[in-house]
Amino acid sequence: MNCDITEASCSEDDTTANGGYPPSPWSKEQIYDLMAKRSRVLRYHFAGREIHIKEANIGIQEEVGTKVWHAGEAFCEFIQRRGRQFEDKKVIEVGAGTGLVGIVASLMGADVTLTDLKSILPNMEENVKINTEGCKHRPKVCELEWGRELHKYTKGQYDYVIGTDVVYEEHMFRSLVVTLKHLCDQKTRVLLCHHVRWPDKDEKFMKLFSESFTIVNQRRLPKQDLTVYLFEAKLKGTH
Repeated sequence: MNCDITEASCSEDDTTANGGYPPSPWSKEQIYDLMAKRSRVLRYHFAGREIHIKEANIGIQEEVGTKVWHAGEAFCEFIQRRGRQFEDKKVIEVGAGTGLVGIVASLMGADVTLTDLKSILPNMEENVKINTEGCKHRPKVCELEWGRELHKYTKGQYDYVIGTDVVYEEHMFRSLVVTLKHLCDQKTRVLLCHHVRWPDKDEKFMKLFSESFTIVNQRRLPKQDLTVYLFEAKLKGTH
């Protein structure tokens, strides 16, 4: 997998005046706002395709859903290696963000539904549209706020529920587990890919998660010097 970055330019005409630069038409606050909201395009190679992923608002730290994270790249490499495991399987991704992981799953032949908050969907939809032409199953992009209006999603219709770096906001842990439970039945497998950053938070989530799910497999994924784990789990009481 190779990744190249092209960053969008925010510059204006820099003709000389006043020591080489004209007076700025923007205030310092406006310049900071423009820089925070800049975007860039990442280029990946997965499933025999070049994939272009737009990251939006890259200067806004709180906008985690419009950026690609290293665990997502590692998860894509895993999906590519597994190949046929995902072909024709119904997959739903929670917290899909830029859509990279769901896009790769679609390119590998899965029937994918990508979900996230309403504010995240426009950027995700753009990425999905330009990268999934010719997919065996046309991917769907849907709004899903964890723990809310889950009746819109039929329980047990998915083979896999996947999520990447979704364990970070402690106050959302219970809503996330409730959502995962709703989407699963006895055949569903949950795949959570996670970059370990805050061990104490991770331990709290796994304790809550383990009340409803049994972890059937755990592996560390290769990703430079980062600690990235992939957990496979099933609902308790299922075979």
